[in-house]
Amino acid sequence: MTIRDERRSYHRLLADAAAGRLTRREVLARGAALGLAAPFLSALATAAGPRVAAASVSAAQDATPKPGGVLKVGLQADPTALDPHKQSLTAIWHVVEHIYDRLTRVRADLTVEPELAESWTISPDGLVYTFKLRPGVTFHDGTPLKASDVKFSFERLVAPETASTSAADLASVASVEAPDDATVVLNLVAPDASLLAVLAGQSCIVMSEAFVKANNNDVSQTAMGTGPFTFGEYIPNTRVTLAKNPTYWEAGLPYVDGLELTIASDDTSRTTAVVTGTVDMIEYAPLRDIEILEQDANLQLAGESNTNIRFIGFNLTREPFTNPLVRQAIAAVVDREAMLGPTVFGRGTPTETLFPPDFWAALPQEVRPADVDRARQLMAEAGFPDGFQTTITSWSQYSFLSNAAVVLQEQLNQIGIAAELNLVENATMIEQVYVAKEFDIAVTGESAYVDPHALMLNFKAGEAGNFTGYANPRVDELVAQGIAVTDQAQRAEIYQEIQRLLLQDLPWVSLFVANQYEALRSDVMGYEHIPTGSNHALRRTWLDR
Repeated sequence: MTIRDERRSYHRLLADAAAGRLTRREVLARGAALGLAAPFLSALATAAGPRVAAASVSAAQDATPKPGGVLKVGLQADPTALDPHKQSLTAIWHVVEHIYDRLTRVRADLTVEPELAESWTISPDGLVYTFKLRPGVTFHDGTPLKASDVKFSFERLVAPETASTSAADLASVASVEAPDDATVVLNLVAPDASLLAVLAGQSCIVMSEAFVKANNNDVSQTAMGTGPFTFGEYIPNTRVTLAKNPTYWEAGLPYVDGLELTIASDDTSRTTAVVTGTVDMIEYAPLRDIEILEQDANLQLAGESNTNIRFIGFNLTREPFTNPLVRQAIAAVVDREAMLGPTVFGRGTPTETLFPPDFWAALPQEVRPADVDRARQLMAEAGFPDGFQTTITSWSQYSFLSNAAVVLQEQLNQIGIAAELNLVENATMIEQVYVAKEFDIAVTGESAYVDPHALMLNFKAGEAGNFTGYANPRVDELVAQGIAVTDQAQRAEIYQEIQRLLLQDLPWVSLFVANQYEALRSDVMGYEHIPTGSNHALRRTWLDR
């Protein structure tokens, strides 16, 4: 068996193992019969571990939540700052979602429910959304929440001086009105079927106007909202401490007295922390350790499904990536199945498009195998028969992305592209790729979307999230159409057409959708996994001690 045949056999078996179609014994037997090498058999054994089907970790029906205690959580990454209006980093969201509230929030089934908004009405033409705020809600300093705070927060998000990478989230909003203290009116430039989901995102948190102004518009190292926990301390790259908000508007919540959020970027340290009980739970349970974690009687796992996409993004303002043939060559040489093992240990779904196969806006598209010969031909047609030198920039604190960058580097070598790795911490990644656009190739990702429009904005010309510099007037037109209709079937057709165009233009090369888990000690109760990756459920989590 050739190395190439061995890899193909391995990847087929890996896919079956990860999907739960074969037992570990069957996988190892077939692998041995095929003569696969020991490293392949070891990875297969890991992938064939018991499937984690639980979406939540719930208390028994007759159990009464016990208040008290400090819930210790191991975070995967440092938030770098605490102002989600100015940065769209997931690590920020996983801190500030406990401090701030939004008008709406997302349930575990990805439907939207009220949060600060007690109710809302939508005008018949879809252009006016009127929200009634919950009565009696106060900020952590005791001042009442007013509609003017919502107006201030939304206007701050889109203000040019804020320079928010999430400003496009409210692109459909023409103006915000606060006719009285309890009413917020959003006037839209056009109907927006995604708006209620967008308002549940981290960028649309509601801040106190007085607090922000008292801090000279700099709330990057401090925070004060209406959420279940109050801000205590943030020590960069170390920890964030939060205390229970005794006047939180949801009666009886939160159950715990506080959260101690420890930054544990290293996968080994995060696993060790939850196994030894140093922390009560960890987010982004390392995929390489899932089998170990699920066999530990002192632990429980939540999760599996998640709304994310991991991809290669090209800087379309730089040569040679302005040449579509170069992008096509890279797309042709990418072996997604080969990436699944070293990046997510088989716990993910390879894809050429944007969404998981079961998502309503997904484009049915078979993942094609790598075609090195075709890639070399395209490189020659592009004028680079001997390849070229470039740089791959990625996140050092997200192993599933940095590992993907390493695999990509190896795959590009097959067509003469010598890529230097530039693995950087979160703040540097944001600055180099998303702000300064100082990169050639980026291996990165998007996550936590509820509505497909959130991803589509990355391809609209001029939008802050469009870090590749992609521009296609037809795509711009379709993005606008996608939120102008409310019928989901019609919207799905629009988003599928966009994805077909993206497969032609290739501003991104999609790689895989990664599974995501949280690992918790057995006495952590009531936690619920939300497929956006949110840990919003910590306000309902309690310790059985």
